[in-house]
Amino acid sequence: MQCFLNCIPLAEFRMKHREKPNLEKKIVFWSSLGHFSNHVGNYLTPALLIYMQTDIALSQTQRGFLGSIPMIILIFLSTLIGYLGDKKPLWSKHIIWGGILGIGLFGFLMSIANSFTQLMLATVVLGFSLSTYHPLAFNFINKLKKNKDRNMGILSVSGNFGTAITPLAAMIFVVLTSDWRTAFVLFSIMQILIGISFAIQFPNDQETQDELNNNNNITNNSEIPFSNNQITILLGLIVLVSVFRAPVFRCISYFTTIIFSDAFNFDKIESSVFSAIILAVGASATFIAGMLNNRKTKKETTRSDRVSFRSNTMLLSCGVSALFLVLLALIPVSESFTIFLTYLTLTFFYFLGAAIIPTIISEFALQGVSSIYGVMFSGATIAGAIAPTIFGILADNYGFEASFLFLGAVAFICFFFIVLFVLTFRSYTKAISPKNLSL
Repeated sequence: MQCFLNCIPLAEFRMKHREKPNLEKKIVFWSSLGHFSNHVGNYLTPALLIYMQTDIALSQTQRGFLGSIPMIILIFLSTLIGYLGDKKPLWSKHIIWGGILGIGLFGFLMSIANSFTQLMLATVVLGFSLSTYHPLAFNFINKLKKNKDRNMGILSVSGNFGTAITPLAAMIFVVLTSDWRTAFVLFSIMQILIGISFAIQFPNDQETQDELNNNNNITNNSEIPFSNNQITILLGLIVLVSVFRAPVFRCISYFTTIIFSDAFNFDKIESSVFSAIILAVGASATFIAGMLNNRKTKKETTRSDRVSFRSNTMLLSCGVSALFLVLLALIPVSESFTIFLTYLTLTFFYFLGAAIIPTIISEFALQGVSSIYGVMFSGATIAGAIAPTIFGILADNYGFEASFLFLGAVAFICFFFIVLFVLTFRSYTKAISPKNLSL
């Protein structure tokens, strides 16, 4: 009997330590599935545009505008959604699955559209639906202090995988059904099933929130904090980095199928398959970066080491991809294999930095993180909303070479702001070091 009583605390201890990993796994899995569905909804239209052309003729500018409309809506809603996530955390789960169902509605509206105006109205619904996800889901992952870089990498790669698989899946559906409208319907059914499953399975009761908040309050007391002004400047710089990353990220993801079809004269099936391969390689790069950063940014490392390693990854990501974007503008159209390898390389390096900015933000922001993520995604979305239209206008009037040079210039600007962030962070860290403070 005594042995039985003595075992009870041990059993409770084991149960508690089993529950935490289970909670982490559930949050990561369902957040990742939500991210997958969000990106599928976001990139389904560009994947099917080359097939829709037979029924609804569109210029490159109009195609770019269809990519800009949802982003314009995200500009205004992401900050509000992030604010609601901080003020009403128990709403987060319901906002996310409601958005997934909204993407399903968007697919049905696209399937019955017969004009550019009707396509625009459908993408308005998509914009509202896409806005519900990122600030909330990224904050759920942020609160999982253990393996943050790995979990952010998994979350990001799930979205990138959704982007990658969409052109291939769309092509398969069109080939099997001979109808792009049916493809939209099938994707809509998938979104509805994911939304219902998310609503049932995702953990977000009061007990879950309390555990996440307690976990999120565990900080490294050995780190000397920055002042509020220093934190504001650092967060402002990293938001600018996010803003100037967005145009390249958005255009690479949105226009890949169209670029291979219209700029480099691949046939439709080749364009869809090559797009899927390239974006899948990009998704793999995000996962690799997350795993490497997770190994290099363990809890026992200093904040300076963690931020420096992540920043160096960002510098590599933007610097190399900017060079390859310029190179892409210079390669003759006849060099198909060289074009493929160049596009593959720039996508791989650009996607290396996809999961890093949220983890850098978490080093400085301890409260109101959903709101900060909302501001970040709103700022990035401004640039992401404008970029496809600019890309399309340049392609229509000056050729795709001008569009690639535009993206290369933006990537170099992003590189500049990363350098500025690194220099500012190092100066602040040096100024508050124990050695300097003791002088």
